[in-house]
Amino acid sequence: MAQEPFSILIKMEQDSLASSPGLPEEVKAAELWTGIGFRIGDVHLVIPLNSVTEIIQYPPITPVPMTRSWLKGLANVRGSLITIVDLSRYYGRDSIFLDDRVRVLVINRGELSTGLVVSEVFGLRHFDEELERQRVTGIDDPVMANTKGAFLRENTLWGIFDMDALLESDKFLHVAT
Repeated sequence: MAQEPFSILIKMEQDSLASSPGLPEEVKAAELWTGIGFRIGDVHLVIPLNSVTEIIQYPPITPVPMTRSWLKGLANVRGSLITIVDLSRYYGRDSIFLDDRVRVLVINRGELSTGLVVSEVFGLRHFDEELERQRVTGIDDPVMANTKGAFLRENTLWGIFDMDALLESDKFLHVAT
């Protein structure tokens, strides 16, 4: 007795569905935190990507008299005057040694245009929020006091630099001696 072609196709579909592995389970991807990695002396830090307007080489600077030692002066960056701050000196450490790795992180917030001199920039850094996020306590370093947490990767602690706290601090806003 011959079967109808349509019955044969239905049977084939049922057999195929019964033996198919099905769709893979939906796996939620890890939440990644992305920022720009940089260094002040021996301290590794990251700053949220949207906090930095650009990264430039150390520009020619015009000193400003009667200001704090950490304010290096003013620089003309593409027609805009920005204040240049040595972050290491700001935190009471030695001034950053000017070599080929030194960079300036340019920050623009409202009317405030500032260039933060750092020892080195490492580019984009991505961290797994769940696996690598750390609390920072008990570290006796003024730079780390201006962080809001950290990430730990391959035995390197990357402090999350709190740009808002820096830009809103009285010390940072009052540069005159």
